Amino acid sequence: MISRRSLARRGAVSAQRGVALLAALILMLAVVMVLGNIFYRHQIDVSHAGSAVHTDQALLLALSVESWARQRLSSRVERNGRPFNTADVDHSGETWAQAVPMLPVEGGMIRGCLQDLQAKININNFAWYGTNGATLETELSPANDAPMGTARVWHNLLELADLPVTGARSATLIDWLDADANLINSWGAEQPDYDGLRRVVANRTVTDASELAAVIGYELPEVQYLLPFITALPVTITGAPTGVIIPTKININTASESILLALGGSVGEDFVAAVLDGRGRGSHFSSVENFWSNLDQRLLLTRSQIEQRWPSTLLDVRSDFFQLYLEVLLGDIHIQVKSIIDLRGSKRKDPTILAREIVVVPKFLPAAATENQPLLSDEAADGDDQQDDLYRVQTACEVIGV
Repeated sequence: MISRRSLARRGAVSAQRGVALLAALILMLAVVMVLGNIFYRHQIDVSHAGSAVHTDQALLLALSVESWARQRLSSRVERNGRPFNTADVDHSGETWAQAVPMLPVEGGMIRGCLQDLQAKININNFAWYGTNGATLETELSPANDAPMGTARVWHNLLELADLPVTGARSATLIDWLDADANLINSWGAEQPDYDGLRRVVANRTVTDASELAAVIGYELPEVQYLLPFITALPVTITGAPTGVIIPTKININTASESILLALGGSVGEDFVAAVLDGRGRGSHFSSVENFWSNLDQRLLLTRSQIEQRWPSTLLDVRSDFFQLYLEVLLGDIHIQVKSIIDLRGSKRKDPTILAREIVVVPKFLPAAATENQPLLSDEAADGDDQQDDLYRVQTACEVIGV
């Protein structure tokens, strides 16, 4: 028979073996967890290193294309044997605007376009009214033959977008941009009006059109809708020490149909049809006088009325500011680059980068709205306009939907 002592000894040995096995399992689990953590951190480091390399490569590719775009803009005016510093027309039929939707690179792709920023409304032009309040009242008068200016085009655009239009739409924007602290009129707003909103009036021109959302009377959804049609470009200031602002002009050769409709005012659709006809099938306006002559043949207005309503202080056929839009996809990296290129004066020989915005795009991002949807009615877009589109060269920005 097995004694009770032997049974107790055997039980103790089994218990010790169980404890040892449990300890071994715990030790193995700890080793596995440590190794798993090491491998996990290693994978993260490798992923970060790969992302950093791809990001650097993507930035270098973007800067290379940016340099190419500057060269393309500087040489785009060499046509008909003329040297590039004497050309005086910019239009959508030139090589800078032709569609180049995609450029394959190893491990990814690049796509982009050049866009004429003077095809939009420059909100910094409103600073000019700070010393020309009387002109503002004349522009916004109900008379159909009143001269067209930035303020009137702006109000027309707001009406086309079915947004409320009052005198405050221009006045508050002028007071935000002008250098003084005086109200432009009873509709205006200066710093005391913003104290409760914890905002500081700029009292200077702005560098980003989205700052319009900070102005009293403009809601964020409205600004988001209007952003494709506006820009914030530098204005020329002369006449020191007081300083006289010279507004930028809208290029009639590149303005979108929505901007043209706003320019047309009471004769909007007829005006748009006349301009598109003058720009159709590879043609363009060679001068503002040429533009006036075209309208003289198409509209029931006298030449003097046309010149007064669409003055050369508002419109031009030449542009000094362009925006390069780039998308670079390399591996898992997706970056967007927006560069504003300045061609003023002698810079047409060597364009400079006025501003550059670089954005790393998340993998999941909702599609953004584009400016290619005109404010024209469906009826106005039918008929001859669709036929003309068959002969119109699409810009790169239209092709890629920017």
